[in-house]
Amino acid sequence: MNKILVTAGALALLAMTSAPAAAASPSAQANATAKIYKPLQISKTQDLDFGTIVLVGASFAGETVTVGTGGSVTCGSGGGNLTCSGAPTAARFHLVGSNNAVVTVNSPSFNLGGPATLAVTPTSVTQNVNLGASGLTTGVDVSLGGSISLASTTPDGVYTGMWTVTADYQ
Repeated sequence: MNKILVTAGALALLAMTSAPAAAASPSAQANATAKIYKPLQISKTQDLDFGTIVLVGASFAGETVTVGTGGSVTCGSGGGNLTCSGAPTAARFHLVGSNNAVVTVNSPSFNLGGPATLAVTPTSVTQNVNLGASGLTTGVDVSLGGSISLASTTPDGVYTGMWTVTADYQ
């Protein structure tokens, strides 16, 4: 009987001191990256100017004047209700930031105020611009145009407004 107790005790001691069976511990690796940019700067270098518009039709609505990104003007739909003159210009913004970075330029609609309110629809609401190899030194220019809709009942006068254009790294 003593022999059985000694054997049982030895087995119990062995069970308590032996290492547990090795559990499977899978592992995986991931790469880590960080993209660092210099501060992005945007400045206005030229205002949007629709020029001088003369309403010449007796009764009309929905005539659109558009200044393109190159500064060219489209004056009405060809019905002879508008005459455009002066020196229309597209707005121009200068971007400076990290070389070869892609920037999203947002140009929302806005209003011109005056004797009435004229809604301005940008020719491009969102566009992506690559700053190129000299983005940090010389930057790039972005030109933006817009359109306004006129009617024979649009009051004459000077219309002005502020256009808030934003730029963000992608």
